[in-house]
Amino acid sequence: MIKIVQKLINRLSNYRIQIFLGISVVVLITLLLIQIRWIGRARDLNEEQFNHRVGMALHESVDEFMKDRERCEAMSACMSKSRFDANDSAKLESEVERLDSIIKQQFQNYQIQSAYTIEVLTSADEQPRSKCFYYSLRKALSHDKAVLNVYFNKREQSLMDSMGSMFILSVILILILFIFFGLTVFSFLKDKKILGRTTDLINNIAHEFKTPMATIALAGKMLGREKVNSQPNQVIHYANMITSENDRLKKQVDQLLKLSCIDRGELQLNSNQFNVHELLKECIDSLSVRLSERKGELIVNKSAVNDLITGDRELIQNVFLNLLDNAIKYSSGKPELKLETKNNNGSLLILVSDKGIGMSKEEQKHVFDRYYRAPTGDRHDVKGFGIGLSYSRMIIDAHKGSINVWSKKNYGSTFTVMIPQS
Repeated sequence: MIKIVQKLINRLSNYRIQIFLGISVVVLITLLLIQIRWIGRARDLNEEQFNHRVGMALHESVDEFMKDRERCEAMSACMSKSRFDANDSAKLESEVERLDSIIKQQFQNYQIQSAYTIEVLTSADEQPRSKCFYYSLRKALSHDKAVLNVYFNKREQSLMDSMGSMFILSVILILILFIFFGLTVFSFLKDKKILGRTTDLINNIAHEFKTPMATIALAGKMLGREKVNSQPNQVIHYANMITSENDRLKKQVDQLLKLSCIDRGELQLNSNQFNVHELLKECIDSLSVRLSERKGELIVNKSAVNDLITGDRELIQNVFLNLLDNAIKYSSGKPELKLETKNNNGSLLILVSDKGIGMSKEEQKHVFDRYYRAPTGDRHDVKGFGIGLSYSRMIIDAHKGSINVWSKKNYGSTFTVMIPQS
């Protein structure tokens, strides 16, 4: 019943997270659309202000041009002719240049810096360029069809340049917003995964500690009975039971404390030179009872000619105890293990293989992660904190070595430890 309630709580928690992420994505997309809309409106406003300034500048330019009535009348007379001679063309060109210089000055006054060209159209048949500014010259030249046409060569670019910094800043802010949102979601999911594994670790610790403590309590209770005290063999049996369970607790606590020291960067290696073959024999002896209980088989192939390494013997022994223990733990039926040593380019390779349940490629990616426990298939009696392989990698890394895994589902796994000898 409790498990069902926990599953329901976890499911509701996942739904809340999905709803939160969904709302966050919708809010971000809405902000993006608002930002795009705001940029569009800012551009329209900028264009409107630009058009207004151009209109004011042209109005004042024509007013300035009209002050010299004689030149205006001369220009009007030239434009009224059905045919232009060379002299008329020169006069008309001169007046257009004068008008251009006035417009240029007014554009400077109104802070209009875009490149432009002007045309004076004198016939309804003449086609002006598209996207031009028009200003009637009828009042200035007394000519019904005279129109001043101002064309900005790069009008769109000018508008974008005028608001370029604003546009770039908006894009940068949007990108930063999305990047931080992505990092937040990634960090959130990562922390959620770690929290889930931490919860599992606490549950596993409680379970792992509960069993030996219950055994110690039972043994202590039995030793308190007068009937047991009168039987030396029984006293020794229960005393050994207490010692064994105490050692088991001590080992588990030491492993947790070592892991904590590694995290804080306080791990101190007690380095000495020792024989790995001798160390592996001790590991095999300590696990022989468990292996025989499962009617397992261990093949040892000591191919390494030189098995001397320098390092912390106790820590490295813990690594191989973890690997061999996992090989037994994750084997269905009778465990079939193989232990090999090899020399390779100044390093010692130690391979621990099994024909157990194996791992998928996805599981192999996380097998060295803290608190990660691979699925155990049809094995339901597998115990542990989920820190053994993470601990092992940290220890081997501290010795400048490496540890890797090859595995295939339902075929077994091979862990390869490389430790430098030079």
